[in-house]
Amino acid sequence: MSLFPSSKDGSSDGDVSHISTTSPCAGGDCCSEQQRQDEGTCHTGIIEKPLDSHHVTGHESNRPIRAAHRSGTLRKYVLDDVEEGSAYTEHVILKFQGSNCPGCTSKISKAFESLPAVHNLQMNTILLQAEFDLDLAKSSVRDVIDSVKSASGRACQRTGDGWQELDVVVSGICGAFGADAMLPVGVKDVTQVNRHTFSIKYDAEIIGARQLLKALNTDLDGPVSLALPKSHDEVPTEIRATAFTTALSWIFTIPILVLAWAPLPKHVIAYGAVCLALATVVQVVVAGPFYPRALRSLIVNRVVDLDLLVVLSTSITYGFSVASFICEVKGTRLVSGIYFETSALLITFIMMGRLMSDFACHRAFRIGSIKSLQTRSALLVDISDSSIDKELDVDVRLLQLGDTFRVKPSCPVATDAGSSVIAGSVNLGDAVLVRVTRLPGSNTIDEIAGMVEEVTHSKTKAQHTADEVARWIVPASATLAMLTLVVWFAVGITIQEESAGSAILKAIPYAISVLVVCCPCAVAFAVPMVLVIASGVGAKHGVVFRSAEVMRAARGVTHVVFDKTGTLTQGCLSVVSDEYCSETQNLGAAIVVALTNQSDHPVSLAVSKHLKAAGVEPATVTHVTPVVGKGIEGTYDGRIVRIGNARWLGVEDQLPVRSLLSQNLTVLCATQGDRLVAVFGLEATLREEASTVVASLVERGIAVSIISGDEIGAVQKVALKLGISHEVIRAKCTPREKQQYVKELMQADNNTVLFCGDGVNDAAALSQASVGVHMKSGPGTAWIAGDAVLIRPSLLGILVLIDLSRDSCRQMVFNFTWAAVYNVVAILFAAGAFIHIRLSPQYAGLGEAVSVLPVILVPLQLRWRKYL
Repeated sequence: MSLFPSSKDGSSDGDVSHISTTSPCAGGDCCSEQQRQDEGTCHTGIIEKPLDSHHVTGHESNRPIRAAHRSGTLRKYVLDDVEEGSAYTEHVILKFQGSNCPGCTSKISKAFESLPAVHNLQMNTILLQAEFDLDLAKSSVRDVIDSVKSASGRACQRTGDGWQELDVVVSGICGAFGADAMLPVGVKDVTQVNRHTFSIKYDAEIIGARQLLKALNTDLDGPVSLALPKSHDEVPTEIRATAFTTALSWIFTIPILVLAWAPLPKHVIAYGAVCLALATVVQVVVAGPFYPRALRSLIVNRVVDLDLLVVLSTSITYGFSVASFICEVKGTRLVSGIYFETSALLITFIMMGRLMSDFACHRAFRIGSIKSLQTRSALLVDISDSSIDKELDVDVRLLQLGDTFRVKPSCPVATDAGSSVIAGSVNLGDAVLVRVTRLPGSNTIDEIAGMVEEVTHSKTKAQHTADEVARWIVPASATLAMLTLVVWFAVGITIQEESAGSAILKAIPYAISVLVVCCPCAVAFAVPMVLVIASGVGAKHGVVFRSAEVMRAARGVTHVVFDKTGTLTQGCLSVVSDEYCSETQNLGAAIVVALTNQSDHPVSLAVSKHLKAAGVEPATVTHVTPVVGKGIEGTYDGRIVRIGNARWLGVEDQLPVRSLLSQNLTVLCATQGDRLVAVFGLEATLREEASTVVASLVERGIAVSIISGDEIGAVQKVALKLGISHEVIRAKCTPREKQQYVKELMQADNNTVLFCGDGVNDAAALSQASVGVHMKSGPGTAWIAGDAVLIRPSLLGILVLIDLSRDSCRQMVFNFTWAAVYNVVAILFAAGAFIHIRLSPQYAGLGEAVSVLPVILVPLQLRWRKYL
C-alpha cells in the first residue's frame, strides 16, 4: 500500500501522526477524554489498520455534548467572547467584501491606522484581507469591525480564528437564530448569509458537525440541512452583484444609443426627454453607490480615490447633458448638442471595466489555489464492529474528531500503520482505515494554502514603490484634468478665437476623459497578481514560497549548496554492517536503541529500526540530551553513554571504525565511558533525480557544492556519483561550520547562495543563505528557518523554484512596463495631445479593463508552462 498527494478520487482529508492498533469507537464514549487528546495530534488522521475485503458500517459518534442547563444538551444562545483567554493582544484576520481595487485597500488601511488598538497591520490587496494584532485593553474585535465599516463603508467578517464552519439551511423559517434561540454548547458565532442560510462557527473539540446538525434539527422549528457546498470556482456575491448592475446599465443605455445614433426621424425634444429619463436612472441606480463611498473617502479618510473621479466625471457629463437639453427646449443650442449617450455609456463602460477586472482577478486567484485537491466526501466506517459489511458516504464537512474513514485504493510512498497521511493523498494499494485528528479547514492542504496566501501579504521593495506610485496616480490625474481644461480653454480663446462659453464647452470633454482613463490598478496589481499565480503554480509542483522576496532572490542564484544525508540521499538509510566491541553485546545494543529512540535523524532512525527488527529492547537510559551536529548522550548505570560520529567520540583510529570508513560508509559509533561498544556502517541510496538536478544546475551556469556532517569517504562517494569535484565538498561539518561555509560563499564575488537541507542541523545554514530551501522529507521544524519549502521529497523542486522565480520576475517587469505605458499613452490620447486622434469621454470608461486585464491575463501563462 502506498499513498501520495493527489486530487483524484479516494483522497484522504486528513494527515496522520501515530498508530493506534486498537479499534475505539469513532470518538465515542469508549475513548476516554485523555485518549482523544493524545490522539488529537498536529495531524489530521491516523492509519488504524489495513482493511480486508469486507466493509464495515459507519455510525454517528456518541460522544456526549458538554452542555448545561435544563435539557442537558442545549443552552440559551449567547456568543462566547472572541477575546476569551487572551489577556493583552490577539491576532485578528478580517475578510472584506466588495471590489479589491487599490483605492479600496487604501481606504481600509486608513480606517485601521486611525485605531490606536491596532498594531502590525498587513493589507492584502488581492484577497482584500486585513491581518493585525489587537490590543484588547483598548478595544474589542467587534468595536474594530464597526469602526472600520463606518469609516470605509466596507462590511467584513473574521476568519482564521481556529473554529470550524458549517453552512446550514433552515427551511421555512426566517431569523431562526434570534436572541431567544437555543443552540448547542460549542457554537461560537452565527452569521446569516441569506434568508434561510446561516453560517455557524463552532468548536470541534466540544461538539462535532453531525452532533450539531442533529441538535439543530431536534430543537429548531423547521428542518435543518447542509447548504450546498461552496464550489471552488463559485463566483463571489460581490462580483455577481456587479454583473447584475452592469447588465441593468446596458438595458437602460442601449435605448439611449439607438435614439442618439440610429437614422430615425428627428424628434429632438421627444427623444431628448426619453434619453433624460433613461440616463437619470443610470445615474441614480448604477452610479448612485459611488457617491457615498467617494464622499466618505474624501471627508472621513481624506483620500482622493477612483470613486471620486467616477463621481466627478459622470456628474459633470450628466449635468452637461441636462443643461444641453434645457437649452434645446428653450430654443437655444449648446455647441456640443445633447449627448445623454455620453454619460450613460461612460457609466456602463466603467461598470463593465470593473466587472472584467474583478472577475479576472478572482479567476487568477482560484487558478492558483490548491484547495481543490480535497474531495467533498469520505467513507465513514465503524471499526468497533468489523462484522458489518457496510460503510457510510458522508460530506467531509460532517467529519468529527475521532472518526475513522476508509481510503480507497487508487509517486508511491510506502506507508504502514502509524504513517502520516497528508490530506489529498491517494491510496495505490489495499484499502486502509484512517483516523481523523484534524478536520478539513485545518489540515495540511489548508496549511499549505495558508503559506501560499501569506506570500501575497509580504511585499518586495518594488511593491512598496508601486503602492506609493498608485496612491499618487489618482490625485495626479485630477490635477492633469484641471490642467487639460485650462490648456484647451486657453487654446480656444487665443488660437481658435472662440468665445469663453464655446471654449469651455469644448475643453470639458477632454478633462473628463483624463479623469476617467487614468487607472492605478494596473500599477498596484503588477506584483501581487504575479505572486498569487506563481505561488499557486509552485505549490502544485511541490514548492511553497514563504515570502515575496524569495522570488526576487531565487532568480539570481549563482551557487547551490546541498546537504547530503536526507537531501541528496534518500532519508531512509540501511545498516549494512554492525560490530560490537564488548562481551555484553545485548546490553550495548539496548543502550543504542534507547539513545536512537530520542532522535529523528536519518542515521538514528535507521539504526533504531535495524535493532528493533532484531528484537532488541531499549535499556533504561536517563538524562538523554541531544548534542546538535554530533550525537546524543545519556547516563546508564552511573556512566556516560554516547552515540554519534567517530570524530566527536574520539574513536576514528580504532580498527572497526577505520574499516567501515575505508568503505565510504556512514558510520555511527557508541561508547560507554571512554570505551567503544558498537559501530554501525550505513549506506544511503542516492535520490533518483539527484544526478539530473545537478546536471541541470551546471548547464544553467550555477555552481554546486555538498556539505555534510558525515565522514569524508561517504561524502566523496556521493560527489563522485554526481560528478561534483572534491574541491567543493565539505565533510565532518557542525551546524556552525555549515553556516560559516555558506557565509563565505556569499561574501565571495557577491554570490547568491541557495542552501537545501532537511534537518534541524541545517537550520542555521538555511537562515544564513540568500535562499534557504527546506526539503520536508520527514518530521522536524527546520522549515521554519527556510525561505521556501519542498513539500515533496524531490530535488526537482529546486529547478522549479529557480525557473519559476525567473519567469515571475519577468512577468513583474512586463506588468510594470505595461502599467506605465498605458497610463502615459492613455492620458496623452485623452488630453488631445494627438491632433487627429482623440479619446471620447464615453470610451474612456473602458480604461480600467484595458489597463488591468493584461496585468492579470499575461501572468496566467505561468500556469501552462512546463517546469518539470
